[in-house]
Amino acid sequence: MKQSIILLLTGTLLLFSCGQNQNTSSENANISATPADHGKELFMSNCAQCHSLNQDKMGPKLSGVLGRWNGDTAQLVVFIKNSQQVISGNGSAYATMLFQTWSEAAMPALPNLTDKDVKDIIAYINKGVD
Repeated sequence: MKQSIILLLTGTLLLFSCGQNQNTSSENANISATPADHGKELFMSNCAQCHSLNQDKMGPKLSGVLGRWNGDTAQLVVFIKNSQQVISGNGSAYATMLFQTWSEAAMPALPNLTDKDVKDIIAYINKGVD
């Protein structure tokens, strides 16, 4: 009886500690990814169809984009999530110029992206790797 209790406790502790290690490993994996790494994944799945970092495609190249927005990350985040909101909402001269330059082709709204997601995309763009 005593051996059964010891085996049961040992097995329980072993299972508990293994589960703890697995959670810690996945948490560490998430922590080790940089914003630019996360941004690259998001860029590839949401932006790369129309944009490149270093050459124009359906939309403008994105290297240097923050500078073209005069360093206004907040406005760029809003524009990336919903360009038409910026164009019609506050009449941003730069946003309107982009819209006109690119034959009034509207960038699709990306409501699924959080502000942090968009900032991670910007971090990837700023890193300059295509």
